[in-house]
Amino acid sequence: MRFIVRICAAVALITGAAAPARAQSVAEAKTVTVTPFVSVTFGTSQDLGSSLGIGGAIGYDWTPNLGFEFELGRVFDVTGDEQALDIQLTTISGNVIYHFDVVRVTPYATVGLGWERVTVDLEDPDATDPDGNTEIAWNFGGGLKVPINSRVLARADLRRFQGNDLAPDHWRLYGGLTFWIKR
Repeated sequence: MRFIVRICAAVALITGAAAPARAQSVAEAKTVTVTPFVSVTFGTSQDLGSSLGIGGAIGYDWTPNLGFEFELGRVFDVTGDEQALDIQLTTISGNVIYHFDVVRVTPYATVGLGWERVTVDLEDPDATDPDGNTEIAWNFGGGLKVPINSRVLARADLRRFQGNDLAPDHWRLYGGLTFWIKR
């Protein structure tokens, strides 16, 4: 019985804390945000597979609609279950974000330009690992921001990354928490 009371109390606290945040606009002018995220990469141009990744972003909302973001992402192994080959990706990009005017949940569109670093590891002890490759890459996509409380947003994001040569083009879906640092 105590367990049920604790669960009900926790749900009441969480929903009560989130209610005031739903009435305000998600994107506010002149605010700084930090977003750590966990991602999955899929749909690569060479059908390499899918993989988990991590990353983070630092953003500045210049107006309630227009923001800028610097992002760093790392994909651990794009080849998935392939035992003899590991391909890691590191992406660094600067992005422009446009927040659409919706009160409770804020959808956004984004486009960015940056670099994509590809690192290849072969498991064969007789083979020489090829050198890594750094290329210019651009991305486009969108997402959704939902307030949890007055300082934290839940965020979902889907982007397409396009490289110019050896870097695999891919989709990335991520979920993260956005924290307001300066309000």
